This record gives sequence, structure tokens and C-alpha cells, in this order.
Amino acid sequence: MRVGDRAFVAALHNPPRPTYHPEVLLEYVEACVAEITHDYQLADIVLAGDLNQLSDCDVVERTGLTQIVRQPTRGANILDRVFVSSPDLHSAVRVVTSVVRSDHKAVVAFADRSHPQPKAAVQRTYRRHTPAQHAQFLQHAVSIDFTNPRPSASSDPAINSQNEFDHFYSVALNLMDQFYPEQTITLTSRDPSYVTPATKSMLRRKNKLMRAGRVEEAGALSARIGQVIQRRCRTQLSRYDGKTDAGSMWAAVRRLTGR
Repeated sequence: MRVGDRAFVAALHNPPRPTYHPEVLLEYVEACVAEITHDYQLADIVLAGDLNQLSDCDVVERTGLTQIVRQPTRGANILDRVFVSSPDLHSAVRVVTSVVRSDHKAVVAFADRSHPQPKAAVQRTYRRHTPAQHAQFLQHAVSIDFTNPRPSASSDPAINSQNEFDHFYSVALNLMDQFYPEQTITLTSRDPSYVTPATKSMLRRKNKLMRAGRVEEAGALSARIGQVIQRRCRTQLSRYDGKTDAGSMWAAVRRLTGR
């Protein structure tokens, strides 16, 4: 057999791995997570593997999953990662030497079986806010008259003030119900702490847009979701002073990162 033939046979036994653009991979992963979430709302989702082409921030923004591997898996880099839908799904994550011949280390995630917590679903009420709703409200607010049609004739200023406030509150509440009506959504006990009812609603809206093929709208909404999650995490950490209460601050960091 000639050298060229041996190279040809080796290529048949070891075909080159196909390469995909990171954006294509993200769209595929996002579509899969959206489909599973739509069909099985209480299912736990685990995404694991060598995901060195994808950044943690992009995956979190697109899927809402949480990355739980914190130790290097190849050299000084974290290439092998595990994304989960619930940070409490695994009680401990270890990075150990692989039993097979590889320059990658093995990731072992231990499920917490000592105190099994069943997933509980609860209905939460929220008000959805969108740019379109704001525009409709501002257009209508120009013509609003807050004058009380039944002013109080009492000589007591306190009674008059209370009557005027009650009228203003009633008008404001009616406007809120008209342009920002209350809605309900299901949250589970395994949702990360940064997932609020409004965030969950945006994630479901993004999944619907993806299934409908409206990729550009879904991408714009993904960026908004990422900003909301970052703002929520910063707000949670701002409650603690690292100089005077370092213990509470690091406890909050562990809750956010899953470490």
C-alpha cells in the first residue's frame, strides 16, 4: 500500500469533525431548549459537553440555563461545561482526571439525593411592560383629565385631600389595568433566583418567536433578557457590603453562581 493510500484509509476511519458557526450552534441549542420547555414544562434540562465555541453569557441569554462547572477542564480553561435548568439539581460538581486517554478532565456532577425536593409549581401575577404598551399609554395620557367630578365640600383640608387622592388613585389604577393588565405565569421551585415572572414571560415569548421563524425578533428579545438578568443579579449583590458583611455577600454569590 502506498503512502497516499494509507492516508486515504486513515481519513476514512477518522473523518474530520464538521465545524459550525457559533451562531448556528446557538440557534440550534436555543430551538431544542425551547421545544423541550414547551412540551415538558416541569422537565429538568441538562446541556453538557465540550462547548468551547460558545460563551457562557450567550448560552445563558438564549436558553436561561445556568453553568455549574467552575474548575478548569483542559489546561487553565473551562472547555467542558454543564448547563442546567435548575442550579439546585446537583449538590456538588467535581473536575477529576479522566479514566480514558485524553487531555480533557472529566466532570462529575452529583445529584442531591439526601434531601430530595420535588419540583413545585406556583402561579405568580405580574404586569407585562413592552415599548408598544408604553407608546399607547403615552398617546392616551395626553388627553386624561384628573379633575375630580365630585369634589368634597368639607371645610376640613384633610378630608378634601383624601377625597382628591382617592379619585387620582382610582383613575391611575384604571389606566394601569387598561394598558398594563395583570397576567399570571407559572414559576417552579427550581427556577434560578434571577428568573422573575416578567423574565419567564419573556423567555416563553422568545420561544414562541423562534418556533414561528421570527428569528430577528427573538434575537432582540434575547438581548433584553440578558440585560434584565444582569440587572437582577447586580441588584441582589448590591444589598450586601463586602467590607462589613463578607459572609452574606459570598453566600449571595454562591446562590447566583451555583458554587
